[in-house]
Parts: sequence; C-alpha cells; structure tokens
Amino acid sequence: MGGGAADQGLTCADPRSEPAVLEHRHQSHPPRVLLPRHGLPPELSSLQIPDEILAEIFLRLPTTTDLIRASGACVSFRRVAAGRSFVRRFRKLHHPPLLGFLDERGVFLPALSPYPSAPAAPAPALAADFSFSFLPAPARDWVVRDSRDGRVLLDRTCPLRKMPFREMVVCDPLHRRFLLLPPIPDDLAATVEDPILTDTSSSEAFFIPRCEDDEAATAEETSFRVIWMSQCHTKLFALVFSSNTGQWRAVPSRSWDDLLEGLAWTGSSILYCREYVYGCFYWRTGWDVNMKMLVLDTRLMEFSSMNPPHEVKYNFAVAMVEAGKGRLGMFVLADASDLSYSTRQNDGGGSSQWQMEKTISLGSGYLFRIIGSAERYLFLYRWQSSISDFRVFALDIKTFQLQQVCHAPKLCKLDAYINFPPSVLSLPTISSGVENEAEEMLEQGCAPSSSA
Repeated sequence: MGGGAADQGLTCADPRSEPAVLEHRHQSHPPRVLLPRHGLPPELSSLQIPDEILAEIFLRLPTTTDLIRASGACVSFRRVAAGRSFVRRFRKLHHPPLLGFLDERGVFLPALSPYPSAPAAPAPALAADFSFSFLPAPARDWVVRDSRDGRVLLDRTCPLRKMPFREMVVCDPLHRRFLLLPPIPDDLAATVEDPILTDTSSSEAFFIPRCEDDEAATAEETSFRVIWMSQCHTKLFALVFSSNTGQWRAVPSRSWDDLLEGLAWTGSSILYCREYVYGCFYWRTGWDVNMKMLVLDTRLMEFSSMNPPHEVKYNFAVAMVEAGKGRLGMFVLADASDLSYSTRQNDGGGSSQWQMEKTISLGSGYLFRIIGSAERYLFLYRWQSSISDFRVFALDIKTFQLQQVCHAPKLCKLDAYINFPPSVLSLPTISSGVENEAEEMLEQGCAPSSSA
C-alpha cells in the first residue's frame, strides 16, 4: 500500500510537492520531518512512499504531539499512524504523559501550564466522562480506587454481600466502556477468615501493572489484572482477577507472625503507602523500630518482607521508586522541607545494603506531604499552614527536577491519570462491556457532549 495518495488538506503526492524528509541538525536535537519546498520532475513526484517507510519515519518523531499532527495531514498518514501494530510499537518507545489526577470521587484535576503536558490535558477533560455516568446507577456511589494505563478501578458497597466484600468495576472513561467484575465466589470468600470490619482501610483493590517483558500482555491492550486484598486478624488474604479468564483465584496466604515477626499488632490496618517497583508492590508497616516493608512479587504471587533504611524508622512519609539499573529507590520526607533519597540493589538483602544518595531541598515556608509515585515521578502536596491553597508537584526521579502540576481543593487521596490524549494513540482499554457513541466520535476527532 502506498502512503502518497492526495487527500484533503495537505497533499502527500501532489506533483508540485516533494516527499517529506528527515532533517538531521546538531546532535543535541532529534531529527524532524521537513515539509517539501520545491517541485520534483513529474516522473518522480508520482512515486508512493510505502507504509513500512512511513511507519519508520513516524517512529522517529520526537513527541506524541508531532505524530498526532502528522496523522492529520492526510488519510494515508492517518491510516499508518492508527494501525494497531504501529501504535503498539510507538507506545513502547514513547511513554504516555501525565495528564492530571483523579480524586476518590472522580474529580479530574488537569495539568496546568507551565507543566509540559498541560497543552494536552484539556482534551481528556472534555472527551472523557470522569463523572462515570455510564456506570450502573447510582454513579455517585462509586469510589475511585486505582488508575493505570487509561483504566480506572472503582468499587462500592454491595447490599447482597457482607463487608469487606464490595462490588467492583473497571472502566475506560475516555471510550465509556466498563466491565463489572464478577463477585468473589463463595468458596474463595469463605477462606477470608476473621476480617477486620472496624477499619475500612483494611481491604483494598488495585491493578497489577503489565511488565515490559510480558509480550503477551503488552500485545493485548485490553487485558488487565486486579488484586483484592484483606487484612484479617491472623492472616493476610489476597485474590486476583484476570480479564483473560474472567475468574478470581487465591494467592497463597501467610500469617502475620510468619510475615512480620516482631511487629506489634494493633487490631487495625497496618499497611500503608502502597508502591509498585520492578514487578513488586511494597507497603510500609507501622512506624516504630520494628517497622518492615511488606513485599508482593506479582510474577510469583508471593508475599515476603524486607528491612527498610534506618532513617525510615518512625517516619510515615515514604515512597518507593525505580532508581534505574535494577536498583530500588526510596524517598523519605525527613522534615518539613527536605527529601532524603536512598538506593539499594534489588537482591532481597537487609537494611545494611541501603545507601544514602542525596538530600533534596524543597524550599522553606511551605508544608509538604508525599502523595505517592508512578512511573518516573514522585508526587507531593505543597501548601502553607495559614492558607488552604494546595498544589500538587511532580519530582522527576531521573533529573530531580520539581515542577508544579496542578491545584487541589483539599488534601485527599489522588491517583495519577497517565494516558495518551484523545488521538490515534488512544486505543480502548476494555474489550467488553458497555460503550456508546463516544467511541465513534473519538475516531472522528470530536469531543462528545457532556450529556453523553
């Protein structure tokens, strides 16, 4: 198939135009596509650019914005850019931007200027339905629990099931699709012995991210897994749902004494600050000298524990990150305005292997709170004690650059919404369930009305 047929707008094979070429400038700048400036002989201007060559050119565009602009030049360009195989390749090379945050009630806080992704943030705010009006009514009952890969996980109390079991749904607010997860089967629910019912935070649900080396999962954009976990008086129980099988299965449970020996048990939730790093989830447990990190390896589906750095003891403000080269990284909000950063090799060793890397000054005159981490960012709240002006900042883990992302009306749980803006790169993330005319409108580059 050729990529040079003339279309409306910019023509790709006009006899008066030249084929696009890649300009190579100074080494510090990536190559870019130059538009034709001079005519070609008629026998050359009719040559078509093969789709495979166009795809290779598009893969070398430096940003997703450049690809979106190129895909709008003509129909043949859009056909190549919208192909599923090309989109998969492009998404592997270009990570989606941070577009904003979702609070527990689905309020979308878009990134604001001068944050780099701010120009793309209004598009999902208009095109997506973050009020979740397309979910089973009443929509106001649903609570956001997690957000990842363009999907949102929500739950609500279920009158037909006793606590801690809740009704759960996974949705794609951009394409208005959802999948209501089946109830946890009675035989699995019966294994959850003596759950803590006096503390609602003792149970949680969250996505398992896809591993980059999991080719099967990466090839199927609509597949996902969800973990439901409950802290009980004697054991920790976890169940996993797979969209591929449509079923729940149990994760081998372990007693608290086995997992966290020496930890003082209070009879309420003891797990805090969930983070995902290199295929494992990490929680901190308590805040005394016996504090440990609980670890869930999602590849083996096994729980274990790990000793944190000494400075983490008695400190609640902690976040785990990927430090690069297989190393674990940990940020600790040491005081009102300083972040300490430590790393260690990811080999299952003890606290002696943690090494202090640096201390980052956040500036004086403000209060800070760690929100959490996602991909290459650490997120923090910043405010002044006398003013209710809460702002969300992102610290780039690679460059340690701190940038303001958006404002927040109050201190609350936030989930980062990292996704491509509505475009040829915005593939549906739910393969079954409910969808409406928003799907077709997105394909046409339109934003659905608020009444949709």
